[in-house]
This record gives sequence, C-alpha cells and structure tokens, in this order.
Amino acid sequence: MRRNRLFLLVIFIGLSFSGYSQEDTTLVKERKNIIRWNLTPMAVIGPKSLVLGYQRVLKGGKSFSVNVGYLELKPFKKKDGTVIKVFDHTNKGGFDLAADFRFYFKKRNKYPAPDGLYWGPFAAWYNFNYEGSSDIVDNGIANTIGIESNINMYSVGVQLGYQFIIKKRFSVDLILLGPSYTHYDFNMKFNSVIALDPNSDFYQEFKDVLSTLLPGSEVILDGVDFSTGGRARLNYFGFRYGVQIGYVF
Repeated sequence: MRRNRLFLLVIFIGLSFSGYSQEDTTLVKERKNIIRWNLTPMAVIGPKSLVLGYQRVLKGGKSFSVNVGYLELKPFKKKDGTVIKVFDHTNKGGFDLAADFRFYFKKRNKYPAPDGLYWGPFAAWYNFNYEGSSDIVDNGIANTIGIESNINMYSVGVQLGYQFIIKKRFSVDLILLGPSYTHYDFNMKFNSVIALDPNSDFYQEFKDVLSTLLPGSEVILDGVDFSTGGRARLNYFGFRYGVQIGYVF
C-alpha cells in the first residue's frame, strides 16, 4: 500500500510540474550536467537514507547517470499501523548503487535532452544489513536471540520516465515505470540459546518484518531452516520507480 501511494504521488508531481517545463522555451543546450537527490529511499526505506546522483547528457538525445548512497531502515509497521519491534537493533543500514542509460524521444519531446520523455536500461544493487538481539519468553521458557542478516538484490530492467527542466537550472525526474529481473541473495544467522519454534509469536512477527522489506519473501525464504539460520537465493521480478530533484549546470 505504501508503495502504491508513492507511485500515485509520482504521477501527481509530474502533472503539477508539466506546465513549468513547457513554458520555458530558452533552455541552454550547453548545460549537460545534473547533480540530483533521490527522494524515494527516504520515503520507502527510511528518512535517514541519502542517495545522490549525477547525470551527463550525450549527443543524439542520450544520457547516462549513476546513483549511490546510504540506506537506513525505518521502524517496520503492520498493516494496522502498529510498529513491529522484534529486535533491539545495533545495525540496520546498507547502500544503493544504480546506473542507467537514457534515450530521449526526439519527435515526442518539445525541448532537447535532458527535458522530456525517455526510456532506457538500468542496473541496480541494493544491500541491507541487519543486526540485533531480542529477549523473549516462549511457553514459559526465557530465550535470548541474536540475528545477523545480509540481503542483496541485483536488478536489471528497462525504465520509462519523464524529466522536467524548470527555469533552466532545476530538474524533476520521475521514473514512472521500471520492471526488472531481480536476483535475491538472503543470508541470515540466528544465535539462539534455544532453537526457534516456527510457530511462535516471535517468528510470526519476524515474518511480518520480512514481508514489509522483501516482496514475495514467503517464496524467497521457503525451505530455509530458521532454527539456526540459512541462506536463500531466488530470481524474481522487481520494480523501479522514483522522484529525483536536481540542479542543472
């Protein structure tokens, strides 16, 4: 649901800024560089996430860009809005590394690149690390559980987007559609005094955490022995979208 709301926000922002872009008829072609700030990780991953990017315009209505930054997970919530607190974490960060190549539609766009509708391939690598511990009582037995987890997602896909150049100096980049082929590599280790019970409340809450972080986690983690930990690898479909603001120079 949260991702659906963000996708609708992307569309709304695009419609709001379209007028500004179309009124600016004196775009300076020599300005081929954009430094930008990706707002999407702050909304989806956590407010402390920071991802920056650089875009370079090439000849023939093309460009390439790279994004790199830090990701920090915000508190997980259930569908009813209540916070899921399974572990007292000591680390819940990661990184984002992405690159794309863009082709701007010359006949469709009124102004030269990097303004207008574009499409192109992209590749991305998302990494999350989570470490924490929890003291629980299950069936009257006290148990201390530690966790060390590492999640990597490698994606390649094709995206469709629209970039607005406003007052010659500012950009709003909307990635509207970006289906991808994603390889999930999930590695987890439990340090538990007593082996975990898959039917316990603790384990069910942990599954809720995974479902908020990983789409299709039930499929990805099927067959992993959670009594001690395990590793799961799976190829699955993903999706890229986002809002980026930048400075043109």
